[in-house]
Amino acid sequence: MFFQLGTGDRLARAMAAAGFAEVRAERLSVALAYESGDDAIGAAFAGGPVALAYSRFDAETRASAHADYLASIASSRRGDAYDVPGEFVIARGVRP
Repeated sequence: MFFQLGTGDRLARAMAAAGFAEVRAERLSVALAYESGDDAIGAAFAGGPVALAYSRFDAETRASAHADYLASIASSRRGDAYDVPGEFVIARGVRP
């Protein structure tokens, strides 16, 4: 669900619809630094937003997902480490 709220101004609109006033949203661009491919995989799968589904993958599916993910972030590789660009949306509002 939170992926959907990161597009456009959806998070701010959702907060306003929930009754918050003076809503302000801000996008933060960061580099997600991982010391190794295993660290990146752990963050994305074991501790990330797909952890529940991932916990149900068999070994073959996990290995395939790991390979696909590392291929998708290959351009962010620096030696053994990865600096993956990321963006977060934060918002604040006041409850009247």
